[in-house]
Amino acid sequence: MAKSRMVVSSKRLEQLFLVNGLLWLCFLFLLSSCTPPQNTKGGVTATPPPIPTLQNNEPFIDTWNGIHLFQSFDYNIDNPAPIARYYDFVWGASPENVQIFRSANPHLFLSYYFSFFRDSGIFGQQSATHSLDYWKRVHPDWILYQCDRKTPAYEDGLSNVPFNFTNPAVISWEVQTYAQPASDHGYDAIAADNVNMENLIGACGYYENGQWVQRYSGNVNDLQWRTDVAFWITSMQQALHHLRHPLALIPNLGLGVVIPDDPQVQKVLSHIDGVLDESGFTDYGQGYVTGDKWLQTVQFIESVQQSGRAYFIENEFPTVGRSEIQWALASYLMCKEHLASVAITPIQGYGTDLRYSEYNAQIGSPADSMQEAQHVYWRTYTHGLSIVNPSATTAYTVALPSGEHFVDLYGNAVTQQVTLPAHSGMVLLTTSA
Repeated sequence: MAKSRMVVSSKRLEQLFLVNGLLWLCFLFLLSSCTPPQNTKGGVTATPPPIPTLQNNEPFIDTWNGIHLFQSFDYNIDNPAPIARYYDFVWGASPENVQIFRSANPHLFLSYYFSFFRDSGIFGQQSATHSLDYWKRVHPDWILYQCDRKTPAYEDGLSNVPFNFTNPAVISWEVQTYAQPASDHGYDAIAADNVNMENLIGACGYYENGQWVQRYSGNVNDLQWRTDVAFWITSMQQALHHLRHPLALIPNLGLGVVIPDDPQVQKVLSHIDGVLDESGFTDYGQGYVTGDKWLQTVQFIESVQQSGRAYFIENEFPTVGRSEIQWALASYLMCKEHLASVAITPIQGYGTDLRYSEYNAQIGSPADSMQEAQHVYWRTYTHGLSIVNPSATTAYTVALPSGEHFVDLYGNAVTQQVTLPAHSGMVLLTTSA
């Protein structure tokens, strides 16, 4: 996600940094007792700690029963009060809407958005970013460059200046510029965007005292990049948890080709409070996640929840119709435990209240775990059934459990045999007749 951008006055930014920067720098070092990681060939898988109690003794809503929703941004919602009760979590809630959301739904978990490695403006004004010339003049050692040593490692064509996120001064500035105001404003979490375990921006290094420091290869698959992402995550979570009003850390985490068992991925997972998965079951809207990748995604989502961390599954489609909704919901229901919510949108169709009638399905709670039978995957709920065919190419006709009667999400009776096309899902509800 790369919504919004921002430009604090240089005077205000310097006041924030000069007055509080050294204090927070010392604070971060006291918390982490570590220095930026050096080049390494491995790491240690940490035992995930229990999720801290951050607010109201219950950081996240229990999602065991029914279908649970989250909202990505709110910039197209004029009045959030009427819709607040339908959601568990808002990724990137606007400051002006925090108290409205809170009054309408005291249990709603609200997060403040910024990109973990690039200039995201100032608190409440994401468009207030500074120019490259400004950062060259004020903090030239903060700028992260590509391998030509002169082109900033911009992301997705954006002009937001990218930072060397291993620099403790950068982390201190982020805490002071975004996290501390968010804590004071009543947020529950930081929504850290663009936390990719792959070096997707072709980053190579930075200048320190005018001398080039080569830190990365520039390749997508880069161990040092992954190690540094884990360092930033660890440092930021420690700072957030020690604020007067503690905040959770929920990154938009992208693994790409990096396996979940990678030591640095495991380190990241042990130092976050939840995951926003923008890839979901649709690969960022580029197509369906199928075959073994679909199964691995389900297993990964389950494992994150079992470690006490929330999981928010974003599913983007070029167009959203019944088959797309069924695919996303049926896949979600396969891996939903106590800490998973879902969203379905057009590609980058964020900021709008998009609730589909299918979300109202009274399917109950899981009666067992996911099982494979008749070439597809099944999961029984107390009031229904979820079925997914993750095959990329093959349709399967399957027999439903005998002695039970089902209707689809649109009230239509279903026969005892149903056909699931390739990469499709079906959510059924039990009925007495």
